[in-house]
Order: sequence, then structure tokens, then C-alpha cells
Amino acid sequence: MKRFVIFVLLVALSVLALYRWNEQRNPPFRPEKFTPAEGAKLDLNDVKVLAAMEEEYTKLVDAVVPSVVSITASRKVPMGYLVDPFELLFNRRLRGVPQEREQRSLGSGVIVSKEGHILTNNHVVADVDEVRVQLSSGKEVPAKVIGTDPQSDIAVLKIDGENVTPLPLADSDQVKVGQRVIAVGNPFGLEETVTQGIVSAKGRRAMQDSANEFFQTDAAINPGNSGGPLVNLRGEIIGINNAIGGQTGNWAGIGFAIPSNVARRTMDSILKTGHVVRGYLGVVIQPLTPDLAQQFGVKDARGALVAEVTPDSPAEKAGIKSGDVIVKFNGKNVRDVQDLRARVGEIGIGEKADVTVKRGDMESTLTAKIEEQPENLQAGPSRAPANPLQPQIPQQPAMRGALAGVTVNEIPPDHRGDLPENVHGVMVAEVDPNSPAAESLQAGDVIEEIDRQPINSVKDYDRIAQSLNGSEKHMLFIARGRTRSFVVLQPG
Repeated sequence: MKRFVIFVLLVALSVLALYRWNEQRNPPFRPEKFTPAEGAKLDLNDVKVLAAMEEEYTKLVDAVVPSVVSITASRKVPMGYLVDPFELLFNRRLRGVPQEREQRSLGSGVIVSKEGHILTNNHVVADVDEVRVQLSSGKEVPAKVIGTDPQSDIAVLKIDGENVTPLPLADSDQVKVGQRVIAVGNPFGLEETVTQGIVSAKGRRAMQDSANEFFQTDAAINPGNSGGPLVNLRGEIIGINNAIGGQTGNWAGIGFAIPSNVARRTMDSILKTGHVVRGYLGVVIQPLTPDLAQQFGVKDARGALVAEVTPDSPAEKAGIKSGDVIVKFNGKNVRDVQDLRARVGEIGIGEKADVTVKRGDMESTLTAKIEEQPENLQAGPSRAPANPLQPQIPQQPAMRGALAGVTVNEIPPDHRGDLPENVHGVMVAEVDPNSPAAESLQAGDVIEEIDRQPINSVKDYDRIAQSLNGSEKHMLFIARGRTRSFVVLQPG
């Protein structure tokens, strides 16, 4: 009996010890005392300006978002052929079935008319088979591509215009740096995303091959925002979001938007004519480098140098000549080649424009009547003839000075088809890679002038080239393919 009592006590003590050990490891839950803060830290009457700003921002967003759409564009991409395994098994002639996969891209757009017209980027809908638009209500509808313009990267779509809410386009010429804006779009497929910032800069060149100047903004723009609106505080579109700055492909504090005036002109032209009508002055222009500015007696390198004037063009009729430096267009300073192209594109067809040129020491203002750009106008980089001239015998004696190492011949008749119609001069047959002229000339170039002196034959070239000082800069007027330009020979 005594042993049994001791056994029971030991068991009880063990159970109690186990309970205490378990209680220490897993203490029982006890409700925490929690006393929340009472009321807001600030009364809205104490931050009236911030409260008003918050309310007004939400009003702005509520007014804008219904006009912004998400765009899904799709196309079929070939993936090769699918071969029947039985063909392989029985060694039959293989017959493949072409396979395709659907490739989708996302973008944004903004409704700009009661009929359902939508502005977006050309690159959002370029070369696609189908475009669908999702409205802010969640409804998804098909969209028709009315017209596109790769040069400005603007496209016009249209959906059923029933119960749509358009946004107005502002005058982007009135936009100021520092102005507050919001961007609305579909980044990464996240519809109706709103970001805010300011206009960081105007007149940016985001892409070298673009016809536009851009607004720069720090409102967050990411993949999928393309084609969405950049909106001012009045709920007006001042730009169409277009590109992201930086190397990562994602927002880094710099985004670019196409000014609304560019988008409006492009859209109006597409709706009225089915294509984009651009102004035409009729000049071949090139950048005015510091060396060329010195040769033409221009104090700084601002402006666009006229390399060639197209016969019977508005420029020729106005009196513009090769070698003129265009410094103003319609009263606005011309910074460079891209600036002039943008200014000409802003002028309506048939309108007159004042063109201020520097010609030597003289500055004059001429009047040109802008015409529509010809459909067959080919713009692009200079190109050399397909088969550059090979050295012939006899050649001119070895040159000294600035053109040392350059061999030329008369222009062969079978090469004139690759050159301007009225070309004259001599064709470069060979350029010594160690020659000072190797940086400016290449085989196939036609030298038409040296230091503004015309070249009509090898004899003219020999006479002028032999007299050049190799320690000085000299200017040549050349034709490379069908494109003419001025180049400067650096001292050897």
C-alpha cells in the first residue's frame, strides 16, 4: 500500500512537471491591452490647401479615367511546321502543317471624339491582326485602325461611339516647364493606373529618327503606358505618352510624351485625307558643325545648313540657295536640322512662311509658300553608288597637301544614274586610309566644289587641289549617291 501511494505521488509530480514545462513553452493566450489614438492628428481646417488639393486631384482623376482605354493588340506569328509522326515511321515524304502562335502586346489609348475615335501610339498597333479595347467600365470591344503614322508614332482607332466620354486636346504650345500633370494608362496590364508629376522639359529629342520633339515628364511611365494621355489640371490632353528614358526599359524618372498639337495635326490629316500630309520646303539640309560654321562665317553652330535646293520647290521660288544657313523659320529660332523639320511640319499646306537665312555676312528674310511633301520624296541617310568607281589609267599625278592620298577620275556615264541629275565634278576612285581626307571622303563620292570653287573636270581638280595647304581646313561640296553635303577636310 505504501509503495502504491509513492507511485501515485511520483506520477502526479511528473504530470505537474510536464504541465509546468508545457506551460512555459506555450503560455496561454492573454488578450493584449490596446488603446487606439483618438481622432485625426490634424483637423482639415488646419491643412485647407492640402485638403483642397486632394479633393481636386480626385475630381480630376474621376473626370479623366472614363476616357482612357486599355488596348490589346494581337497577331499570328509563324512557328515552323508540325510533322505527322506516322510520316517518319513509314519513311514517307514529309508533309508539314504550318504552326502559328498568337503574340499579344499591351498599350493604352484615349477617347477624343463622341464618335469613338481613339488616339494611341503607332507602335502599339503596328503590324497586328486584331485590336481590342477595354473601357473603364470593363466592357471589351473590337477597334478599327483608321490610320497610322510611323514618323510621328501616332495611330487613330475607332470603336462604337455609344456612351463614350471624350477628352479635349489642349494647345501644347502653351505648356510650361514645371506644370503639374497626370499620366493615365495600362502599365504592365494594370488598367486605369494614375501617376502624377510635372513637365520636366520641352523640346526633347527622344529618338533620332522621330519627326517630333517631346515633352519630358517625371510622371511614372512604364511598358503599357504607351498611347495613354498626359493630362493637365483642367482635364485636357497635353501629350500622348510615348517612350521611357534610361537603359532598363522601365521607369527611371524620365518619360516622354508627344505634344498634343502634333497628335491633333496627325489625326486631322488621317481623318480628312487617309494619310498624313506634311509640309515641304524643298531643301536638303545638314547639321551645322563648328567647322562648317567657321567656313560659312557663322558665329555659332545654331541653324540648318542648306546643302541643296530642289528645282521648282518653294525654297527655290523663295530665293534660298545652297550654302545658306537657315537660322529662323516663321520668327522662331532654328536650333538644328530636326528643329527646322519640325517647324516646317507645323505649317499648313499653302501657307506662307518667313525663312531667315545667313549668306556670308548678310542676313535676310525670304518668304516661302509651303507645299505638300511629294509622295516619292525619299528621305534617309546618304548612300554611295552600288559599284564605286575603280582607279583608271591614266590618273592624275599624286596630290600633296589636304587631298594627298585621294585619287579621282572623270565621272563615268554608267554611274550618273546613281547621282543627282545635274551633278558635275570628279569621282573619287580611291582614298588612302592614312590620308587626312579619309575621314571625309570615300570611293564613289563626287567632288563638285573645293573651297566654293566649282570643279568640272580632273584638270580643274588638279589645279585647285595642288594649291591647298595641308595645315589648314578646307571645305568640299560633294555628292554621295543622290545626296549632296558640305564636308570639311581637317589638317593633316
